Amino acid sequence: MKKNILSICVISSVLLITGCDDKKIPDKKISEQSFAQLPTAVINSYLFHTEPELLPNNKLIKQQKITGSGSNKIINYNIQGYVANYDLDGLYGEVNYDSAKYIFGNNRKQYNITFDTKKNILTIQDSDGDIVANSEFDEQGHLVETTLSHFAGNNVIFNNQIIYENNRVELVSYNAYVLVDDKTKFPILAQQKDIIYNTNNQVEKTITKTYQLTSNGEIIINNQNEQEVELTETCTYDNYNENQDWTKAICVKTGVESGTVELTRTIEYQ
Repeated sequence: MKKNILSICVISSVLLITGCDDKKIPDKKISEQSFAQLPTAVINSYLFHTEPELLPNNKLIKQQKITGSGSNKIINYNIQGYVANYDLDGLYGEVNYDSAKYIFGNNRKQYNITFDTKKNILTIQDSDGDIVANSEFDEQGHLVETTLSHFAGNNVIFNNQIIYENNRVELVSYNAYVLVDDKTKFPILAQQKDIIYNTNNQVEKTITKTYQLTSNGEIIINNQNEQEVELTETCTYDNYNENQDWTKAICVKTGVESGTVELTRTIEYQ
């Protein structure tokens, strides 16, 4: 069960603390100028549905494909740059901004969406009117938290929290719980992703750590008084195109699982 939850959380935040010694300090002026070209609502759309490393550097994307060994992801965007639909290794989702419907899964089950005036997703409701997903935003309008509860009939609660620095996504934490009863939820996943940028404000590396939990659902603290990591995935990005977006990546897993995957990213711009 844990392996399935891990793959879902890594693929998409919909189904979504330590530093890094090799983290480079970006030029603040370059960082802010580049990032400011993307509307906040567009950034929120990416973060609600997918992962921060898939954000464009400065130009809106029409479609992007990420392919590699055992990986085939296609994401399409509307003219405003918001996620329109996706197929993430067979996981299908679609957002109809006109009818305020969310279509999900192979059976194309429909949910109702509550948008704000900028088309940020505030809540998603099932056919019974129960809220199965909701979002929280900071004072600048950045998406900072998403929670999925009983979404698509899943008994697992997913909670993602996003931390920004200089208007950039620096860290995403992923947590999952199983409901024991109406008042108690049991932790089954604690995961964290650090996003590292180079001096040109391009995504250079992501480090995703999955922490080992005790039988009580607490993160294990080892003899060095550090959180025990059971799996680390480090992805390095390069081969940047004319729009400063990466097109090649190598992801290496170490820990309870090991392996290396090479990814190719093909981008069509608006």
